[in-house]
Amino acid sequence: MNNIRSKTCKAIVISSGGSPGAFDIVRCLGMEGIKTTVASSHPHDIAFSSRHCGGRIILPPFRPAFDVSILKILEVYASRCEEQPVLYYASDSELSFVGRYRDELRQWFRFLLPENDVLQFLFNKVRFAEDAHRYNLPVPYTVRIRNIEELREHLTDKLFPCIVKPAFSQDWVWETNEQREKFGPYKTALRRFTTPDELYDFCKDLPLRPSGYLVQSYIDGRDESIVSFHGYFNERSDCVACFVGRKLRTYPAHTGGSTYIQTTYNPELARKSIDVLKQMKFQGVVKIDFKWDEYRGEFKMLEVNPRYNLWQVLGAYAGVNLAHIAYCHQRGEEVASPRSYANNTRFLYFKQDVRAYVNGYRKLKEWSMPKYLLSLVKWNHYRVFDVKDPIPFIVSTLGFLKRVATRIALRISPPKTVLRFGRNHNGIDRIPAIENVRQDWTGIKAQSRERLVG
Repeated sequence: MNNIRSKTCKAIVISSGGSPGAFDIVRCLGMEGIKTTVASSHPHDIAFSSRHCGGRIILPPFRPAFDVSILKILEVYASRCEEQPVLYYASDSELSFVGRYRDELRQWFRFLLPENDVLQFLFNKVRFAEDAHRYNLPVPYTVRIRNIEELREHLTDKLFPCIVKPAFSQDWVWETNEQREKFGPYKTALRRFTTPDELYDFCKDLPLRPSGYLVQSYIDGRDESIVSFHGYFNERSDCVACFVGRKLRTYPAHTGGSTYIQTTYNPELARKSIDVLKQMKFQGVVKIDFKWDEYRGEFKMLEVNPRYNLWQVLGAYAGVNLAHIAYCHQRGEEVASPRSYANNTRFLYFKQDVRAYVNGYRKLKEWSMPKYLLSLVKWNHYRVFDVKDPIPFIVSTLGFLKRVATRIALRISPPKTVLRFGRNHNGIDRIPAIENVRQDWTGIKAQSRERLVG
């Protein structure tokens, strides 16, 4: 089957699907009248239904076993283009793919990434925490853990409260139903620990990974104390454009992805971020998360993320469209660097934000019902919903309702257990174990929950 059903465009975004990440980029470029080809592993990616989508390509999953197939599909597409398209990547798995095959992809596409050693330093959370001293980065106290025995050696009061993070987000794609039941989706697995017993109980069942994982001091404070720098840097590591934003709410609360964000001004933090990125010879698009440490009276750097994300849509509405700036720069066109941007521009991911309130902030009593409702009626821009491009919102809503209906139906009438009798190679009757059937059903429920959270 030919997976390529696309007119050629001057830009293409690759996506593993399961989130609106591709639509975020399509939307930013669409604001400037640019159509984008969407290449996604998800056959129902909402970006396909955008009026700014110039073509559709169905990709295999972004897993190492399918790398060659993805490369071939992208090569065939690029060979049909009159000029090299600008390449965008929507999440960590796609960034990792582009990083691994940058030499091959550069023959067909335009993109700008940091050099490999810098990319690996930023992409691997364990390495980032261990080598942060090279650039004088103000990261929280962190220890690397390879196994449960090492954890016991580091259980000191200095570590608490703390949070556990994987080296790579893909490290916490769970392999068994027991792991899914215990840890939940990736963002849910990020949580605050206050005692050695809590930490040990969590870590003892973590699957072993080559890079291990890190245990990092947790900086207490509301999500409004998380401020982020966003910028685009050219080949000389000069900052072409930037803006600063603030988180208002996340899902899950305190450890999850952004659900309600706004632009803010912080020239000093922007200057320090630019200096650090210049020092490490960074190139491309970037986001740096900081959190205000009330105890030490300074911002602590949580992570540096060298890829596109939903914040680019916020920036575009505020007057700094980093996706479009990257497009112009990589095509050798004149780049108009914005000198300022609109303060207090707000961006809401409504579905996830409601979950954040109901399951988190309401119980924590950080947002009262009146205060929460008041924040919703303020002038906001929305993720997924765009009055000028409404079809992706309709498709997303119908998909969400279908998943909810399926989940309710499964609760009301679980699938019946069917025993299929047969004979093994010795001619002896065999009956499938009921326990295996139970485990399969547990897996179905866990996967259903992960889809609903995503």
